[in-house]
Amino acid sequence: MKTLFLVGVLSLILADTLKAQNQADPFQYVEVEGGVTIPIGNLRNTMNTAPNVGLWIRQPYTNNSIWAFGFSFNFPKNTHIQYVNDDFETETKPFSGVVGFRLDKRYSLHKEKKIDLVWSSIMGYGFYLFDDVRARAGYESWPQSKKDDEDKPVFVKPFSTIHIGQGVQLRIQDFGVQARYNYAPYAVFSDIIDSRFGSHSLTVGLFYRQ
Repeated sequence: MKTLFLVGVLSLILADTLKAQNQADPFQYVEVEGGVTIPIGNLRNTMNTAPNVGLWIRQPYTNNSIWAFGFSFNFPKNTHIQYVNDDFETETKPFSGVVGFRLDKRYSLHKEKKIDLVWSSIMGYGFYLFDDVRARAGYESWPQSKKDDEDKPVFVKPFSTIHIGQGVQLRIQDFGVQARYNYAPYAVFSDIIDSRFGSHSLTVGLFYRQ
């Protein structure tokens, strides 16, 4: 009887302790980021340093690992580009980024003050919008009967690619700073541009979790 009473008391103490820990540092499922994306290498000829915003929905995976799904978008200026092996010239549109998955590995630096260091790995769909003037020219050559029978094509299209990122975050309570390297080889899946378009960038900024 005494043993059962002792187990009950210990269980209540443990439950209260866990509850206090959860209230002190509850898991934060939503992360919002803001900053700038800085082009590196050839991408400097295509893209300027551009504003960046992102949103990630987070889910605990293990004690120190977190899965997340979300996006990170950039808003660069329009830039003129030349088609590869063609006479057409067009311009990029002010929208690029990634939609995908992120895996975070968390390292606690100071548990009581809620200070963490996080190593992040991202993989997803990368894109950079442009105006396909070659497709526009092709549409203008359609006979009127074809234009009447078919829907008008979409001419603002993405350069689509695989996006890979590696980054680090320093969190202090609900806020933090981050830096992330991005690799998006836009030319690999396109016959309009080549490697001179660029692939590399660095995103830096702040984030907030709730």
